[in-house]
Amino acid sequence: MTKQIKLKNLFVYGTLKEKGALHDSWLKDQTFMGTYYTEPNYFMFDYGPFPIVFPVKKGTGQTIEGEIFEVDRDTFSNVSAMEEGAGYEVKQDVFLSKGGAIHRMASIYVYPAKFLKFDGEIKKGVVSWNNGTVSL
Repeated sequence: MTKQIKLKNLFVYGTLKEKGALHDSWLKDQTFMGTYYTEPNYFMFDYGPFPIVFPVKKGTGQTIEGEIFEVDRDTFSNVSAMEEGAGYEVKQDVFLSKGGAIHRMASIYVYPAKFLKFDGEIKKGVVSWNNGTVSL
């Protein structure tokens, strides 16, 4: 009897993206599924060496551009341990689109909303992070 490998979709938006600093250490052997976009339910903060994404009230935030990787359970567990060790939480079954239609569901790591200390207005639009730069 062969052991069946269970796969999960993981949405990444920072250092784990294909050209990110941590990609080769964690995801280089996983399957790239393409660039996708969240619903406008998040706020991305540029922390410098990596972005921090917070969940916000549905429809009031930014659309995050990122990449989906199909990962095996061991990789998902290892990435989760790293991200949760840094304070992130995993949100399962997030709807992601490509070209306006919902195409996939995946897991995303976000920082708990209770830690969002931002007094300004969240600029709406599509936001992406590329090695130290957030662009809207």
